Amino acid sequence: MRLTDILRDQHAQLAVMLDELHRLGVAEATGRDRLQRARQAMLAHLKLEDSQLYPALRADPATSALARRYADEMQQLTPALMAFFDTYRDGSADPFAFARSLEQLLAVLQQRIEREEEWLYRVYEAQLEKIG
Repeated sequence: MRLTDILRDQHAQLAVMLDELHRLGVAEATGRDRLQRARQAMLAHLKLEDSQLYPALRADPATSALARRYADEMQQLTPALMAFFDTYRDGSADPFAFARSLEQLLAVLQQRIEREEEWLYRVYEAQLEKIG
């Protein structure tokens, strides 16, 4: 399986988890468990991008600036993502505040995912085709 297929699959799995989280909330243990799983999935995805995707793109002068830009954007976004997970992990938050925060997170992530899948991953795949 190609790296980009794995990353796309992780995006899909994360979307399912966050959708379930939206439905469940965090007041109950099931929702808090889903929140923790989503956090772990997010960290695993970021680690895979940092360890494999960005280094491969940085190695090619034609794609190194693009890789730096995407990696830098994610470095700026990651603290806010982790703050969301940390803020709501104990389940004591106002359900409306949680719902608003989750909707904001979903909007930001959806935009990022679309950009990655439509642009960044295609550039990576083209780079692989050029090499192989």
